[in-house]
Amino acid sequence: MTRPTVETALNVLAAALSALAAVLRHPSRRFVLWALAVVVLLVFPVAMLIIAKIDDNPEFGPGTVAAGKSRGVAAAAALIGRELDVNKWRANDPFFLPGGWLRDMPAFQLGLVGGLARLSAALAGDKGAGSGVNGPDIDLNHAAGLLKYPGTVWKFDTRTSWLPTASAEKQYRNAQRSLDRYNDHVAAGSSGFDRGAPALAAVLEALLRDLDDVTGAIDHHLAEGRSVLLDFTVDGVFYGNKGRLYAQSIVLRELGRDFDKVLADRHQAEAWGRMVEQLAAAARLRPWMVWSAVPDSSFLPNHLASQGYLALRARMQAAELLTALR
Repeated sequence: MTRPTVETALNVLAAALSALAAVLRHPSRRFVLWALAVVVLLVFPVAMLIIAKIDDNPEFGPGTVAAGKSRGVAAAAALIGRELDVNKWRANDPFFLPGGWLRDMPAFQLGLVGGLARLSAALAGDKGAGSGVNGPDIDLNHAAGLLKYPGTVWKFDTRTSWLPTASAEKQYRNAQRSLDRYNDHVAAGSSGFDRGAPALAAVLEALLRDLDDVTGAIDHHLAEGRSVLLDFTVDGVFYGNKGRLYAQSIVLRELGRDFDKVLADRHQAEAWGRMVEQLAAAARLRPWMVWSAVPDSSFLPNHLASQGYLALRARMQAAELLTALR
């Protein structure tokens, strides 16, 4: 390319940039509308595809856990950290962010934290592993309470006040720190972790209540009799349940190692493994599109019914384990 041609191209580019700068300084209404249309129709969908992630990795675990610590508590803390740091919390994204338009990932995250809240409360309860002669451990009890915080709260919650408030991420981060601190105290011997049968029975009782919530949500949704093609809420039910089942499968797998002695003494180690695998099987369901057709449909499936069936099988095994521990 000759020098005059390069200079001409640079002049054209400079003129185009100058014109663009002038438009941006004094944008017309049409330009603004076109820019918004481009963002909504092109940028947002692409961003949503990039950030959306249903992280149901069955191999996820707490990694190396120091001797004396609870692997179940460590797994719960690791799950919280993964959703906050790696996948990023999307359940409270406002409408002007791409995450605010997601549905499946937020439902999964909310279900996951809901499951962790139920299990943490069981560990901190009166008969739980973290309850001693002076009552529940302060850090464990604090974590269980923080995990009940609404996961949809952003930096502002206009339903209660226009002032800044604690976000879900902040509360869950504090819960993670409390779980880690409790585990450090357990390893140091300053806090207890009861590995007896009554403490494990308390966990199973919490699991049964959580599985009842899962199947209850399915029953309620199917009883509404929504049109299959116009059912825009079925994904929320399915992925909310999926998050709960996934959290249960990961934490209970690790708790089985915490309570390996009592399970071996009661000859229930294999039964515990089957229950965990059943929970994992229910959590693995991940259809390309969620349908809730009538159970005897010949054309469309009912993924809620499939999920409920697997959840009920896990519940049956959990009930049998609870009877054996008592």
